[in-house]
Amino acid sequence: MIKEANSPESKQAARSYLNAMAKEKEASAKRHEKMAGNKGGKAISEAKFKEHCLTLAKEFRAEAEEYKKAADDIK
Repeated sequence: MIKEANSPESKQAARSYLNAMAKEKEASAKRHEKMAGNKGGKAISEAKFKEHCLTLAKEFRAEAEEYKKAADDIK
């Protein structure tokens, strides 16, 4: 879809899709950061869970940036 975007309408549709995906990834990152702050079980489990959530949040945020860049690159 994105590579085939030639008309202004199809380019706008591609940008909208990419920006929507970026927002979804950003929301996932925020959700996992919030989960990382939850207090739960034993200290070791809690630390691993926090690390897991923060790692996912970082990955989601990187993906969001990639989607934003791809949307910006459509001219």
